[in-house]
Formats: sequence, structure tokens, C-alpha cells
Amino acid sequence: MRKYWRWIATIAIASSEPACGVDFAAADTVTIGYFDPAAVDANLGIKVLATTTAPVTTMSPIILNTGLPIFLGGNPANPSTQFGFDSIGAMVIPNTGNIYSGGLGGPNPTFQFFFNDGFVPPAGGSIYLYATWQGSIGPGDPPITMPTQWGTSEMAANAHGLTVTTQVLVCQTANPFCGPFVGGIAPGGFAGQDQFTDQLRVDNITLSAILPGQPFKITEVFAFTGTPGPFGCMGCAPQGDVGAYIETTLQSVHVPGPIVGTGPAAGLVGAFMLWLARRRRKGCEKRAT
Repeated sequence: MRKYWRWIATIAIASSEPACGVDFAAADTVTIGYFDPAAVDANLGIKVLATTTAPVTTMSPIILNTGLPIFLGGNPANPSTQFGFDSIGAMVIPNTGNIYSGGLGGPNPTFQFFFNDGFVPPAGGSIYLYATWQGSIGPGDPPITMPTQWGTSEMAANAHGLTVTTQVLVCQTANPFCGPFVGGIAPGGFAGQDQFTDQLRVDNITLSAILPGQPFKITEVFAFTGTPGPFGCMGCAPQGDVGAYIETTLQSVHVPGPIVGTGPAAGLVGAFMLWLARRRRKGCEKRAT
């Protein structure tokens, strides 16, 4: 024990005069990926599009992928076999909102996943889009409840057999995602799903799931599907102009995941370093005046 406190004292001495303005933070991770079962490289599994780790603020964590358009799946050498999107994004929104959205409100952050201007190749097919929020710690006893809003924000004017299936899952897998094609559907981890075909519609629902352990991940999934064009026309234009979104929040306490350090010792050191940071801040304020 004496060695332990001597170590703590050494940290205090070594850190007594750092640069002003340095704070310690906790962070959440957001990851987006996709999978096309008919793609030429489908054997490689889900591909990660983007990932970011940052504290939950009005500016982060946010992923916005935009392109003219974004081509996914199929055969990259032949864009007419691929799915196209204008934008795909995901973010964790503070309960007071961020620079893009007000979220669902309530005491905890909202996890939002969306895509806009989605098109299906002329031959039809299905693509799966995934977004995971990692960094939530729920109550000690399952299940958890998850107020959710999901729906279509854009849809082609005429019926084309365009379908968006929405899902929310929780898991504790080693890979970034829960859900289909990743073996990430834990017992009780499937919170629910909905389906939207050739229509604009928004549904509000309260989902529930059994926690697989602490900490856990929340994955939101879109299965975007279209039937082949007229008479299987391979030369026809892509079908679509579809947009959809999922927003879900927790009716449990959200605790951001630490960037580094876990366990009782790390917690004690973290508390000490927080006290030290406050001491430095007061010193900086005095120097500024």
C-alpha cells in the first residue's frame, strides 16, 4: 500500500505543472458498415465504412458519408450492379440535441442512423447497412427499454417494390456489429424490427432487450431491398430515391466508456487526476487574471 501511494505521489509531482487547458475525457464509438450478399467479395463479410470515437457533445461523435453517389456492393468494376446513396450517417445526440438533430429528448442520448437518396441496381437485390454505438452501460438488471422512432423520409413516387426493413439489436460481440451475417444476435438481444414498402411512414415504438453483459453495443440495421426492373431490364435506370432513419434511446443511465483504464485502481487514479485537473484549472484562471 505504501508503494501504491508513493506511486500516486510521484504522479502528482511529475504532473504538477502541465500546460493549461488539458482535460480528461470519456468517449463513445460509432461505426458504420455494409454487406451485400450478392457482391463479388461477399466472402469478406461486412465492410467498415467509417468509425469515430469522441465524447458525446453537440459536435460529436458524428459520421457523415457523402458522395456523388456512394456506390456499395455488387461489382465495383460495373457500377450498374451496385447500390447507390447520396449520404449515409450515424451520430450519438445529447439529450439537448446537437448541430444536426434534436434527437428523441429524454434523460439520455439518442442514437441516430440514416441514409438518403438510396437506389437499387436494375437487377434488384438487397444490401444491409449497419451502425453501432459502443459506450453505453445500462442498469444492472435486464431488460432495458428503448423508445424508438423509425421510418422512411423519402420514397419513389410510383410503386417499385422498394422495401426498407429496420432493426435494433444489442450484443457484446468482439466485432463492431450485432445482427445478421455477423453472428451477433444474442439471446434476448433482438429488440425489434419494422418494414416499410413503397410508402412514406414513421412509427414510434418502445422496444426492449435483454442485456448480454456490461458494457454492451447497440446496432441499428437497414435491409434495403428492390425487385428487378421492368421485365428484368438490365439496361434500365436504377430504381429508388429512398431515404430512411432510425432513432433510439435508453430509459437507463448512460455512462460513456473510458478511453483508457478500467477497474477499481483506474477509477481511483481517475478521481485523483480529475481533482488534479480542477487544481490546474484554478491555477490557469489565476494566471489569466
